[in-house]
This record gives sequence, C-alpha cells and structure tokens, in this order.
Amino acid sequence: MRSTFGGLEVGLRALRAQQLALEITGHNIANADTPGYSRQVAKLTATRPYTIPSLQRPATAAQIGTGVEVAEILRMRDEFVDVQIRKENSSQGQWKARQSNLEQLEVILNEPSDDGIAAYLNKFWKNLQELAFRPDDLAIRSVIQQTGIVFTDMIRHTYSQLQTFRKDLDEQVQIIGGRINSLAQQIAALNEEIGKVTAVGDNPNDLLDERELLVQELASLTNITIQTDNLNRYTISISGSLLVSGGRSNALDFVRNPEKESLVDVVWAETGHRVDIRGGELKGLLEMRDEEVAFYMNALNEFASTLITEFNKVHAAGYGLENTHGVPFFDGTGAFDIRLTDAVLEDLNKIAASIDIGGGMGAPGNGENALRLADVINSHLLMGNGTATLADYYESIIVKLGIDADKAKTMLENKSALIHHLKNRQESVAGVSLDEEMVNLIKFQNSYNAASRMITAVDEMLQILIANTGIVGR
Repeated sequence: MRSTFGGLEVGLRALRAQQLALEITGHNIANADTPGYSRQVAKLTATRPYTIPSLQRPATAAQIGTGVEVAEILRMRDEFVDVQIRKENSSQGQWKARQSNLEQLEVILNEPSDDGIAAYLNKFWKNLQELAFRPDDLAIRSVIQQTGIVFTDMIRHTYSQLQTFRKDLDEQVQIIGGRINSLAQQIAALNEEIGKVTAVGDNPNDLLDERELLVQELASLTNITIQTDNLNRYTISISGSLLVSGGRSNALDFVRNPEKESLVDVVWAETGHRVDIRGGELKGLLEMRDEEVAFYMNALNEFASTLITEFNKVHAAGYGLENTHGVPFFDGTGAFDIRLTDAVLEDLNKIAASIDIGGGMGAPGNGENALRLADVINSHLLMGNGTATLADYYESIIVKLGIDADKAKTMLENKSALIHHLKNRQESVAGVSLDEEMVNLIKFQNSYNAASRMITAVDEMLQILIANTGIVGR
C-alpha cells in the first residue's frame, strides 16, 4: 500500500515545481530588455505514477499519481529564423560597408559642386575660349594660370585623399579581422561550457543566448557556415575553412603584400593561406579597398595623364607672345604629381595661344591655338578607346559613383527592412512579454499557495491519525 506520508511528498514536489517555475518567470522579467535573451519556460510533467502491488497485477504504472516536476527548462527560440538572420546579417554587413564608404568617396570627390574638379575643368575650358578672342590680354592669361594652379592642386589633393582613404580601409580590414578573432575565441570558450552542461543533461539556455549574440555579430563581419554536434557545440567555417571547432579557434592574420602597395592580405595564421572572404563587412571593405577606390584612383590618374600628354602636345606646337615655342603647359606624369610647368608659372607670355603663321613664329593677336587647347578638353575623343572627351570621361566617373552609392543605399535599406522583419518574427517566439509573465507569476503563485494548503491539510490528517487513534499500551 502507499505510504501514509505520500500526500506530503506530492505536496513537496508541487512546491518545488511551482517555486522553480516562479524563479524562471522572475528570470524572464529581469531579462526582458537584455539583448539576445530568449524567453524560458518550465516544462511541468507528472512524475511516475505509484504502482499498486498485486499477485495478479504486474508492477507497472497504475492510476495513483505521485506529483509534478520540472522536466526541463525550455529555451523558446526559432532556430530556422536564426539561420536566416545570420545569412542576411552577412549581406547587410557587406552593403553597410559599401554604402558608408561610397558616401565617403562622394565627399572626397566633392561632385557635383562649384569647387570640384569638374567645375574647375569647365572654368579652365571657358578661360581658354576667352583667351582665343583676347590672346594678348595678360589679365586673361593670369586667370588661366591661376585656374590651372587651383585645378592641378585639386587633382593632386583628391588623389592624395584617395590614397589616404585606401590606407584607412586597410586599417579597418585589420580591425574587423581582429574582431573576428576575438569573437571566434569567445565562441570557442562558450562551446566548452555549453558542451559540459549539455553532457550532464541540462539546457545551457543563457549560454546559448550569449553565443547566438556573438554568432550574429560574427555573421555580420564575414560569411560563415555552422554545424552543431550532439553537445550543442558549434563548428564554424569561412568558405569551408575552420574558424571554430569545439573549444578551439583558428586566427586570421594580416600579411603585407608588396605587389599591392603593401596593403594587407587576410590569411590563416596557421597555414598562411589566403582567407576566401565572400560576405560580411570584411568583404565590403576589401571590395572598397581593392576595387572601388582603386578604380577611382586609376581613373583619375588616367584622366590626368591623358590631359598632360595631349594638352602639352598642342601647347608645345603653339607660340607665346614672345614667340616662345615648344613649351609644355603641364608637368608630371599623372594625378599624383600634375602641376603647371615652371615656365608657365614664371612667365605668362609663354602660354601658347597662337599657331604658326609662317616663318616659324606666331602673332600676338592670333588665338587659334587657344581654341585647339580648349578642344583637347571638350572635343577630342581621347578617353574610353576613343569614345569620350576628357570632360565626358570625368563626368562618367562621377555618374558611376552616384549610381553605385544609390544602389548601396537601396540595398542596405532593403536588407535592414528584411532583418527587422526576421527579428520581429524571432521576437514573437523568444521575446519576453511582461503581461504574459505577470499572468504566469500569479498562476504559479496561486499553485504554490494551493500546494502549501494541501500540505497543511495532510499534516492535519496525520495529526489526527497519530494523536487520536488508540493509546499505545492500553
């Protein structure tokens, strides 16, 4: 038969179960605003029923219950949504890096504006046309000289800013790589703890939340794939190469590449092999450094180099006011060193506005060569394999930048909206509702009080049984 004190045991189990459920509810309330926290739920199950012994009855579960227990503490989380968020985080991180740095490029090039390279190129062209009508006017020649000085200074300054920007991106690559290493180490340490807790049959819910928060940040920095073992430990790889395996992490390293102006290559510290980065903020930074900024540097350099060569060719063929001949207007080889020649800086008369009128000399009132110089900028198809003028070519650079920046902004907005939607979906499962928790608080409190009353009732029954049933020895 059952123990006389079986009712007390049922009540005790109820007290313990409801107390634990109350503590879990309090834990949820305390972490309602904790980033990455997942709501926890006590899974209450009936304990194994009491078996009534009998000669004709096998010792199996019968109809007499023995109480309740918390079988496990569930972590309310939609893992499929987590996978989607990680994937979109990687894409968002890439577009975020592109969008912010393309905006920086727009600031550097400062186009369209009244003080940009395009504006001064247009001023320079207009001044040359005016010189054609007043070739012997020293005031116009002075304006051309000063405009040329500002124009070339702007090209050099812009190119220098692009070089500095590229080095800044290189430093950002190393900073993001260092953060990836730090996250990998933290995730590996959590893997160890999670594996130990899971091995003894418990659910390491808070540790899982902490790790998921780190993994989502890691996914925003680079592309990752994740596999889970039977102890809930993550194996994380980047394009097939292990970053985290159980409690061990592999580090990224940065090696200067002399073939890329000593910019760093991201490699695996253990093997020295280059890391195949296919997504995340790190991918966006590498694209900006190695493709976008490099493109605008090369384009500006090609623009300046062509301008120097073609403009000097026409200018050297012309004549100045004192019949100076063969004088180049620009000095340098590209955007990094373009400037006016000392001859033009020191003597306005050497600006060759005139062409040969016979006998190997020009005429003060002849401005034909000034028109030819203006044509070098706005008429001759010198760029894009003979498809664009210098002015059109530079304008196409600015248009491309505007299109790229607008695309990056649109893509970032789309990705952000999608991630916001996914997080709302996850919040509907994992989020803590204070209203719901308050209801649970009242429910478990009342259940606890009822269990207490049951124990009191059983205690009164036993008191009557012990104190009032018969007298020993009589």
